Amino acid sequence: MPFGRRMKDVLKKLDLTQVGLAEKLDISNVVINRYIKGKTNPNYDFLNKLATTFNINITWLITGEGPMFPTRNTEVIGSREYFHMPILDNVSCGSPQEIESAEPLDHIMMDTSSLSGDFNSYFAFYASGDSMEPYISNGDVIIIKQCDNWVAADERICAVRVDGEVTLKKIKSFTEGKEILLQPFNKDYEPILLDKYSLRESLLIGIAVMSVRNL
Repeated sequence: MPFGRRMKDVLKKLDLTQVGLAEKLDISNVVINRYIKGKTNPNYDFLNKLATTFNINITWLITGEGPMFPTRNTEVIGSREYFHMPILDNVSCGSPQEIESAEPLDHIMMDTSSLSGDFNSYFAFYASGDSMEPYISNGDVIIIKQCDNWVAADERICAVRVDGEVTLKKIKSFTEGKEILLQPFNKDYEPILLDKYSLRESLLIGIAVMSVRNL
């Protein structure tokens, strides 16, 4: 099912018009119309805002997999319960890069005892690049929990959208979250400073809670 069809299903389920949805999300109706008609791929900012505002399963929004609203996509094997988590895309461990809505690249089975809270608030990405070496390597699977609070993410490795592109860096918060330093572990890379102006155009996607080494 194309994304535009899923958007129509969302509007019908929420009993909203495109204009009504645009007003609630503070986004142009023209942009939403382009998403519905398939003229433009939705960016992660829009998907994240839509999911959090209406408690919609973001995996379903991005991939079409699973139900519209969050549910436990789990399987019991032996005495353990596992959550089937799609690996959505690559997240840059270097210079920021764009993440586009698409079919999942793969899946990873996660022991539910290793995940706290709502399983559908977690995303998985492949690490791409070496700026987080030696702790995160190219090809590792990064499990990220959705979070948009910069102060709560202080001193944590996070996925951040900067200038419309996404990167994985350690967060250092200053002046109660009014300035953010994005720090690589690899000293060959320079940190990125988000001041009060650039921070307005940036988005904290989530906190990395686990790295699964790709052997």
